[in-house]
Amino acid sequence: MKLNRQWLHTFATLVDVGQFTETAARLHMTQPGVSQHIRKLEQQLGQALLIRIGKRFELTHAGTVLYQHCQTLAAEEQRLQQALLQDNPEAGPCRFAMSGTLANQLYPLFLQRQQAFPALSVAVESAPDQRILHLLEQDEVDLGIVAEPLTQAQSQARFHSEKIGEETLCLVFPAAPDTSPLSEALLTETGLIDHPNARRYLDSVLLDLPFSLQPDTLPVHGYINQLSQILLPVSLGLGFTVLPESTILESPYSKGLRILHRTVNVREPLYLVRKRHRELASRYPWFIDCIRQTLQRS
Repeated sequence: MKLNRQWLHTFATLVDVGQFTETAARLHMTQPGVSQHIRKLEQQLGQALLIRIGKRFELTHAGTVLYQHCQTLAAEEQRLQQALLQDNPEAGPCRFAMSGTLANQLYPLFLQRQQAFPALSVAVESAPDQRILHLLEQDEVDLGIVAEPLTQAQSQARFHSEKIGEETLCLVFPAAPDTSPLSEALLTETGLIDHPNARRYLDSVLLDLPFSLQPDTLPVHGYINQLSQILLPVSLGLGFTVLPESTILESPYSKGLRILHRTVNVREPLYLVRKRHRELASRYPWFIDCIRQTLQRS
């Protein structure tokens, strides 16, 4: 049942004040107007709310229940007003989506912030670019980091993006026993350990090589979508792969790896993306600065 909020306000004020005359004065109404609101409520509810005793009144059981309902509504409205006015930079949910590589770099830093301010709640989802844009569009995250630039239609209609850093991509091979220099033959003989971003990374790296090679011609010697495990088969001599340099250097398998090429001339740009026209809470600027500083050092 949807009750008229103005009638409810009149009723609650009457109960608080205790007199029709003073209620009318406080609400800038006439006394008959106050009585009319009470009658309309009683008609809608089908029950009497007041027992009149001269100029005074007593609440019926239905009147007591309704007054408690009015108090609950008033408390909820007060909490809503406080929430609307309060934008605490040190409290609230902080929701991000990015690649697993970036999550490895940024998540520990985000958690340090949460440790300093426990009222924050950090959530990071590792996902490919299209999934990140979907999460943003569905309001499941507030900030995303993607590697592919947005199309003009995406940028204008749904998202705002800014270039926030770059990644150095590397071709990484088993450390031993082969010490051959990088060549088309070495890539083909070694074979690719595939992962969700491998093809996109390869497209960027191959532009930087002194020879021409089509990614589709490379034999695939395995696939893994867990970032922490991508370099395990490489360290075991089962193939090569391509990853950001920071991921390789931080890997527990780094001693079994050798980097044969860094993308000196072609670095993959990274874009910070948020929903267009969506205002970010005051807790986000610290995280944006953290992302920017971290990625610019990469």
